[in-house]
Amino acid sequence: MENDHHLTPMLSAIERIKADLNDYHPKALLLFGSLARYLAGDPGDHLPNDLDLLVVTNNTPFLVMKTDYGCTVELHSFPVDRIVGTAKSLRYDSRPVALSKLYSRVLAKEHAIDVIAAAMMLGSAYGDFGIEQIEIKGISDTRDYSIHRALMGGGWWERLCRYAVERRGPLMRFTDKIVRNYDFEG
Repeated sequence: MENDHHLTPMLSAIERIKADLNDYHPKALLLFGSLARYLAGDPGDHLPNDLDLLVVTNNTPFLVMKTDYGCTVELHSFPVDRIVGTAKSLRYDSRPVALSKLYSRVLAKEHAIDVIAAAMMLGSAYGDFGIEQIEIKGISDTRDYSIHRALMGGGWWERLCRYAVERRGPLMRFTDKIVRNYDFEG
């Protein structure tokens, strides 16, 4: 499947992007969207036609974002504090509070990337947390938004996901602060 002819430009672009991002010292680079689902064996209703990437770095990769890689690339950059803050919210905030934080960012930014990042952290059970499927023109999108691949920083990303998934709730936040187990150490 990974050797399909139409994927060659996208897979080549991924390698070039990874090399170009090294100068920005990313904690993680994640592939999500149609290509990630396709590579995971979910053919979907159309072949992948772009790269959806999320880079976690405190150095916004402006040059990488402006480079033409021979295919459409949608590169989202999250500072470390932002993605760790999302994980902390998933871990400690009540579900209504965590969800309101996520969905308010969707309204403010007019993009669902924060919700998608949370779905990737929570895994395929993101619906159990209360994250609803995205609607496109009033119809629920049935695609699994948790499917992704860590292209860089896989170990760091796995630790962050484990941190986010371990629900502690608002009451345990206080005790975790007392025993200095509150912050994500990476």
